Amino acid sequence: MMGVHNPRLSRIIFLFAILFISSGYAAAQGTPTATVDLITGAPHGTVTGKVTNGTAASPAPSNVAVTLLINHDDNTVFHLNTQTAADGSFQFNDVPLVTGYDYVTAAFYRDHIFNSAFLVGNTANTALDLPINIYELTEDPSVLSISSSEAQLNAQNGTLEVRQVLRFHNSSDRLYTTSKDLGDGRFGSVLISLPPGAQVVSLDNQSRYIVSPTDFTVLDTTPVLPGDEHVVIIAYFIPYDGNDALIEQPVNYPFEGQAKLLVSSDDLKIKSQQLPDAGSQPVNETVYKSYTGALKLKSGDVIRYEVSGAAGVSDFSAKTIAKVPAGGNDTILFVLTGLIGLGVVATILALLLRQRQQNQPARPDQLIDALTRQINLLDQKHAAGELPHDIWYQQRKPLQARLEELQGE
Repeated sequence: MMGVHNPRLSRIIFLFAILFISSGYAAAQGTPTATVDLITGAPHGTVTGKVTNGTAASPAPSNVAVTLLINHDDNTVFHLNTQTAADGSFQFNDVPLVTGYDYVTAAFYRDHIFNSAFLVGNTANTALDLPINIYELTEDPSVLSISSSEAQLNAQNGTLEVRQVLRFHNSSDRLYTTSKDLGDGRFGSVLISLPPGAQVVSLDNQSRYIVSPTDFTVLDTTPVLPGDEHVVIIAYFIPYDGNDALIEQPVNYPFEGQAKLLVSSDDLKIKSQQLPDAGSQPVNETVYKSYTGALKLKSGDVIRYEVSGAAGVSDFSAKTIAKVPAGGNDTILFVLTGLIGLGVVATILALLLRQRQQNQPARPDQLIDALTRQINLLDQKHAAGELPHDIWYQQRKPLQARLEELQGE
């Protein structure tokens, strides 16, 4: 049972590779290396659960295929298959239990994968309960709304650099997805429009999204669960020469919630009727200028603000203005700095812009050096305990993948 033997399971494992990264889930630090000996020599236990249909007036699930996956370091090292009984219940017996490995159950229903919560294995607990909620589908975009937008803005190297977190809400009791199969079992879900001229620099999970640089859009392929806080994280830059610039970001769904813009530089000025000056906001050891507003927008409306001020070379990471106590509100910056990697974006962006101005392609060796420096910095911060393991793992993986790609060219 160590390999993948059927297309359905291959699809589940592929989608779970996306799910692991996009959900921010990673194995605990210091877990053992996956080997056949660890699996075969592990104590055994049971995994039980029940598949429940969360859509009202829908049939109770029976004979639904369920897979148990045991994962380590983002790899599936063991799996078991079964089907639900008439009441939706399922049970896996003789399951190897390895401390530190990740256990999750997944059901394949309506061509989509529904999963349980993730549990970390512990040999002291030989009975795991991993129930699954499944849902009927909807393509009706009226069930979607944007509940918040938080962005950090910086000017550097002739660009405005924006790092944005968008949160979506599904008001229905159905899974929102489209019926267009985009390959590899992926279907379109929310569509994010960027300001005209924007170019995507980084995403929280490259394989999860489809970027259209000509339309300035990003299509998410992760469906939106009912009532879920569906999070999209994007970093992009917009050409900017320091003169007054009007930034307009269309919204494709009703926006009902708070929009926030954080600016670290005193040289950048923001003017917006939607986002009035809200004073200073401390985040860790930095104080930002905050522009915040409660918005109620219709689909097709725009988030609008004007930017003016210097656009010279500066440190991409936020400038330290004042020391603030630990434990401050770091919701957006903690996520963004953890997932996107401020230093490597700045370095690579500067290289690309400089080469573009000289009408030359960026040299792979320069990008390799920049990526290597950033990976080493991440490892140092992680070893020193300054970077949580899951954030370190999530940030390091795409950088390492890109580095290996460049080294193989």
